[in-house]
Amino acid sequence: MKSFNNIMGESNDLTKRIAKIKKDVVSDTDVKQFLESHQAEVTNAMIDEDLNILQEYKDQLKHYDGHAYADCPNFVKGHVPELYIENEHIKIRYLPCPCKIKHDEDKFNAHLITSHHMQRDTLNAKLKDIYMDRRDRLEVAMAANKVCDQITNHEPQVKGLYLHGPFGTGKSFILGAMANQLKTEKVPSTIVYLPEFIRSLKGGFKDGSFETKLARVREANVLMLDDIGAEEITPWARDEVIGPLLHYRMVQELPTFFSSNLSFEELEYHLSVTRDGTEKTKAARIMERIKTLSTPYYLEGKNYRND
Repeated sequence: MKSFNNIMGESNDLTKRIAKIKKDVVSDTDVKQFLESHQAEVTNAMIDEDLNILQEYKDQLKHYDGHAYADCPNFVKGHVPELYIENEHIKIRYLPCPCKIKHDEDKFNAHLITSHHMQRDTLNAKLKDIYMDRRDRLEVAMAANKVCDQITNHEPQVKGLYLHGPFGTGKSFILGAMANQLKTEKVPSTIVYLPEFIRSLKGGFKDGSFETKLARVREANVLMLDDIGAEEITPWARDEVIGPLLHYRMVQELPTFFSSNLSFEELEYHLSVTRDGTEKTKAARIMERIKTLSTPYYLEGKNYRND
C-alpha cells in the first residue's frame, strides 16, 4: 500500500502537469483570441472543465496554409476546428477546409469527362492550344468555341462537328479540347474511341454488360465519337451498334461530334461494305443521321503528332 506522502506527491505532480497544460493551452494565440472575444461568457470553471476541448483546438491547424487534402493534418481530415459556447460549456465543431472543398470539386470535375479508350494527351487538350496556322484550323477552332457556348447556354438542337482529314492533323485533340471547355462550365461529356469501344462491346455478351455499356454512351449528355470509319465494319457493328446509337441521338436531339480520316462520301462507302456484301441503303441511312447531327469540317496540313 502506498504511503500518504507518496499519494500526495503524485497528486501534486498531477496538479502541476494540469497547471502546465492549462498555461500552454490558454497561451496559444488562437485559444487566447477566442477567450478574449468571449470574456463576458467564459469563466475559469468553464476553462478547467473544458480544458480537453481547448487542447484539441490548440493542437490543430486553424488557418488554411495551402495544403492538399491528402496532407491535411487535422483530427477530422479536410476540416478546420471552430470553438463556440453552448449551455455554459466550450464546445468544438468542424467546418470544411478549403482543401476539402477543392478536393470535392476536383473529384466532381473528374467525372465531367467520361472517356473510353482515349489517349491521355487528348483528354488534357485545351481549345487555346489548337494550332491555328491555317484558315481551315481557325474556322474549326471558332466553330468549336461557338458550339460549346451553345451547349453551355442550353440552346436547342445544337449541331455537332464532323472533323475529317488526314492522320495526325489534330482531330481527336480538338474533340478533347471541346470536352475540357465544356468541363469548365460543368457540362458533362463522353468521348469514345469508337473502334476499341465496339470491340469491348463484343465482350459484353459474355458478362452481360453489353446493353449497359451501349446505353451509357448512347444516352450521354454530349457524345464525341473518335475515329469513326476506322472500325471493322460488320453487319452487327453497323446495324446493332452504330445505327441505333445515332438514331437515338438524332431523335433525342443530343449534341454529337465525330472525328474521322474519311469524308462523308468515303465513310458511306466504308459503312456499306461488309464480308456479307454491299448494302448501300443501310449505309446511306446511317449517313443521313450523321449529317443531321453534325456539320463537316475538313482539316488538312502536316501531321502535328510529329512535332
